[in-house]
Amino acid sequence: MNQSLTVLQKLSHMYPQMSPSQQAIADVILRDPESSAFYNVAEMAREAGVSEATVTRFATFLGYSGFPGLSRELQEMVRSRLTTGQRFQLTRSVTEAEQQTVMQHFEEDVHNLNLMMERIDLNALDRIVQLLLSAKRIGIVSARSTLALGTFFDFYLNLLNKDTLLFSGEPRTNDRLHRLQEDDVIVGIGFARYTRFSVDSLAIAKKRGARVIVITDYPSSPLCKYADEVLYTPTGIASHMESFVAPMSLLTAILRSMFHRDSEKATGVLNEMEEAWIRLGTYYDPNKT
Repeated sequence: MNQSLTVLQKLSHMYPQMSPSQQAIADVILRDPESSAFYNVAEMAREAGVSEATVTRFATFLGYSGFPGLSRELQEMVRSRLTTGQRFQLTRSVTEAEQQTVMQHFEEDVHNLNLMMERIDLNALDRIVQLLLSAKRIGIVSARSTLALGTFFDFYLNLLNKDTLLFSGEPRTNDRLHRLQEDDVIVGIGFARYTRFSVDSLAIAKKRGARVIVITDYPSSPLCKYADEVLYTPTGIASHMESFVAPMSLLTAILRSMFHRDSEKATGVLNEMEEAWIRLGTYYDPNKT
């Protein structure tokens, strides 16, 4: 076991090798690290729907001497995050319930970013950047609420002069899946609740030989079945809607890495585009009426 990995990274890395019972325990921890960090063996077993012996073997499977070792590492991670949250709490001077709710949502977004940083596989991110830079064509699958993320990613990939195809579930985009070939890469962006369109699109792309990159929330995501590379990012928040702060930050990090790796080409493309933008009057010029 790589000791440099956080406990959440260990769970994500080892998830495919786990039995269904072990995956059930991992899902409990990944879904709510704060609560699960303070479960005893019986509580963890009850939450995961497995036996206490299975929980103990699970901790051993991860490389710990027993469940207390796993529990201690989870608690250390949570306490570190709580200390940061407490410092943030002290900077607030709001009293109105509505204002407190707004600030709580901000804190939950910060919490999601912290979770993502604890789970991020930087080696996988590096491989993904290389895949995208070398791809002949890049497909992006993002349906329903994740379409905003796909549109953002598509916009900036075009600034790198990449040939992109955005698959949104709209019927006219579906017909373009047949264009994907072995030299292409497709990026699937999806979070619970996962759309049938996203899962089926990745299956088709995989069958056609394209490399598949997945950005999702859990190793149990159905998108992972077709992935060559996966990055995990949480979207949970105490609301009826998802939070895309962490996924947007991850996509931005990928794009910035691509621009940095291919800075000379990116600069040339941007200079050419700037000339076109000026000719077309794309951006507001206060010196012109």
